Amino acid sequence: MRTVGPAAGGGGAGRPPGGGGSAPESAPGSAPGSSGIRQASLARIKEFGIAPKRDLGQNFLIDDNILEVILARLECRPDDVALEVGAGLGVLTDSLAGVARHVHAFEVDRSLEAALRATLADRSNVSLHLQDVLKARLEGLEPLPTVCASNLPYSVAGPFIIESLQRLPGVRRYCVMVQREVAERMAAAPGSRVYGVLSVWVQLYAEIRSVRRLARSIFYPQPHVDSSLVVLDRRPAGHTPAYDTSRLRDVIQAAFGQRRKMLVNSLSAGLSVPRAEALAWIEELGLPPDVRAERVEPDQFVRIAERVGPRQGTRLER
Repeated sequence: MRTVGPAAGGGGAGRPPGGGGSAPESAPGSAPGSSGIRQASLARIKEFGIAPKRDLGQNFLIDDNILEVILARLECRPDDVALEVGAGLGVLTDSLAGVARHVHAFEVDRSLEAALRATLADRSNVSLHLQDVLKARLEGLEPLPTVCASNLPYSVAGPFIIESLQRLPGVRRYCVMVQREVAERMAAAPGSRVYGVLSVWVQLYAEIRSVRRLARSIFYPQPHVDSSLVVLDRRPAGHTPAYDTSRLRDVIQAAFGQRRKMLVNSLSAGLSVPRAEALAWIEELGLPPDVRAERVEPDQFVRIAERVGPRQGTRLER
């Protein structure tokens, strides 16, 4: 972790209520602010000889208007600590630093460090973490994050959201840009084609406030897939799983590991328990014996995990 600027700024490292079919959020190319940041970003790419890496899913944010939308929906307070994953050229990082007490910015691509530091030269309240966020000890960040705003690469989006919801209970709101496919999986209801592991974890810990389509023109290079801006609010204390999350993870992974099979068979195989025992758990919930994982509500997975019991040597979370 490295702190940007001349002085250390403190430390180291439901479902949508409509709106999914609204017009893409974009910025007119003639808008003064949009044009300014677009030109500055493209000039920085040229200045530092940056070639966006496809294997890292790099599509840099170059639109000023969408930054205003993100900040408005994030509702960041002066005492908030923001977490950003995929800092890129530092466009969103700089905006967050202007409204938050501190910003933790993660960027796995070390070749972007010079460009990031140039963008953030006047910011002393940014901690730059040049590492893979999925390998970081999120609980050790100081100060701890309270909000998250990010342009998440496809390969990181799902795993990061799942991990951070469990490990960063102080983050009350997420405002993240993801591929539309990921947004659909987050919001999917039981019984839908894309309902799965990500859907269950997100809906156990958060309520989806809004999902908004984004124009491809706000990124450079323009992606070949559509993106969405998703706002998540963490559920209040007492309304998130209080049970051993390691066992809950086992249950969810087993259930969807063979999603074409009946749940009883998936649980029996994935958890190495007798089929009759797995069937008893399902019937206790009033579910049909031939139910598949895609038909099970998120809270029902918690109740199954409670019947399985905690891993040996694991304490329950309270």
